[in-house]
Amino acid sequence: MKTIIIGAGPASLMAATQAVKNGQEVLVFEKMKTAGRKFLVAGDGGFNLSHNGTIDDFVSYYSHIQMTQIIKRFKNDDLVNWLKEIGIETYVGSSGKIFPIKEIKPAMVLNTWLDHLKDQGVKFIYNASLEDFNNNQVFIKTISGLVSHTFDKLVLGLGAASWSKTGSDAAWVSLFESKNIRVIPFQASNAGVNCNLPIEFLKQFQGCVFKNVIVTHNGNIRMGEVLLTEYGVEGAPIYYLNPSIRQNSIEPIVIDFKPNHSLEEIIDVLSKSKNVSDGLKKLKLPNAIITWCKLYLSKEEFIDSEKIALTIKNFSITITSFRPIDEAISCCGGVSWNELDEDLRLKSFPSVHIVGEMVDWEAPTGGYLLQGAFAMGYVAGKS
Repeated sequence: MKTIIIGAGPASLMAATQAVKNGQEVLVFEKMKTAGRKFLVAGDGGFNLSHNGTIDDFVSYYSHIQMTQIIKRFKNDDLVNWLKEIGIETYVGSSGKIFPIKEIKPAMVLNTWLDHLKDQGVKFIYNASLEDFNNNQVFIKTISGLVSHTFDKLVLGLGAASWSKTGSDAAWVSLFESKNIRVIPFQASNAGVNCNLPIEFLKQFQGCVFKNVIVTHNGNIRMGEVLLTEYGVEGAPIYYLNPSIRQNSIEPIVIDFKPNHSLEEIIDVLSKSKNVSDGLKKLKLPNAIITWCKLYLSKEEFIDSEKIALTIKNFSITITSFRPIDEAISCCGGVSWNELDEDLRLKSFPSVHIVGEMVDWEAPTGGYLLQGAFAMGYVAGKS
């Protein structure tokens, strides 16, 4: 039995892991010069492989009920145990994220995994991209020209439309549409947002991090760090609220800069201080927030303890747009779930499985994206 896998991201590599364990002959093709390019780029910002917590809480972070069922077939605990089997020890950070132990870098995780697969007989061919496929044959463009391979199972993990420098450029969409496979248009997910903040202010304070703030949008709430950029804001709370913002972009985001202080407590500190500046210093507010408040309040309002306290607790920001999709950490959109069965097979091509970001799902950062990819690869490879 022969399984061909195209794409060498985490979902594809996990499919290869399970397929070879099941006794399959496995051949992996990758369009880039090396495997796991996006996997490594993701590791640059803190290499959280998954997230701790009960499975019922864990699956609540996924956009589609189908992903809930897939995650339950390969849970966060299953991933930790499997990583240990191939020699990657992990630990749970203070925020609940699961990391490889500090001595193990992202490239070490990837190389350990690749070595494990090669030891099991998995073959890799690089600079090779999908040209076409049917239910038992795939056509691949290589540096030597177009080649065809027959297969018993084909797994496609071709990525979505963000971070195209890693090979994730959605070039496959037109092929799928020509085969009447419904593909929902890609949109940015886990992306920063452009805001109507003064350009001079953004230039002055870009790079400032507002820690432990609460961001609210349309009744959805998230606590964390918000980064001020040259275009607006980004950070985990903003990424988490992306689906809400996408559904109602007219609604502003609201930031509480002092969530551990009640409105009354802030008013009390300000009113008992000798002046506003002294009171703001006592509240330990960064200069960027103080300047921000000055931009939006008149002189009379700025010296009014109640007005400035309300601004600190409920700072409203109008969103103008998402950042370009190629800057986004991930995407929503992709192959419709109506095209797939519970094992991620295409209904119109039952020998072909689709995994990873090619499929229409989304989740926040913090380990949920990678766990989703691992679980999809597990389901496809196991079946």
